[in-house]
Amino acid sequence: MVPRKTTTRARLITTAAELFRRQGYAQTGVNQIIQEASATSGSFYHFFPAKEDLLLAVVDHLADVFTVEIFDAAAMNSDDPISEVFSVLGLYRQQLEHGGLTFCSPMASLSAEVSEIHPEVRTRLAEVFAAWTGRIEEMLRNAGGRLPPSLDRSALAQLVVCTMEGAVLGTRLNRNLAPFDAAMNQLRTYFDLLEDRMGAAAVATAGRPTPVSSPQTADWRSW
Repeated sequence: MVPRKTTTRARLITTAAELFRRQGYAQTGVNQIIQEASATSGSFYHFFPAKEDLLLAVVDHLADVFTVEIFDAAAMNSDDPISEVFSVLGLYRQQLEHGGLTFCSPMASLSAEVSEIHPEVRTRLAEVFAAWTGRIEEMLRNAGGRLPPSLDRSALAQLVVCTMEGAVLGTRLNRNLAPFDAAMNQLRTYFDLLEDRMGAAAVATAGRPTPVSSPQTADWRSW
């Protein structure tokens, strides 16, 4: 049961979010949500006239949790923009680990299940994805001259988010973190190459021999 110290509306949302994660939106009935949230049908329909209204509230709740526990926490943990990108990925990895490797991206799961039959939900999910991408893009822009000026930072931000979401699927299917770490190490290698390119350009401009970069072998979480 969900503790009663939270408000009824909050209990309904957090209970529904967990049930949707475990068993899917379609397989979760309103009566189950009401029972596990220690609520009543009257209170449910007072806050949510339809199940889809609750689904939209769940999406907003998940977006808020992701913002606070991952993006905002990453910003507090790092004063370097590129390290901040990998801090986001590291905090997401913690979610996977704490979830017993059964955790999957709630946004991806909901999108796959309901986006075609609930266009309003699809629109909201697209807005959340755009917000995540925008936060990553801001970090990349803050990196300034460490990245090539011709680099499409918006496209790279989308690559980061899409790689993260795809790696979550690989981890859930394989029940281990190896797919996630492999994908993140490839991202780190790519960022290293971008920074090496800028370093080589600076050396060449100064008229000195270009140093040869050593292979990257460190774990991506060392950022």
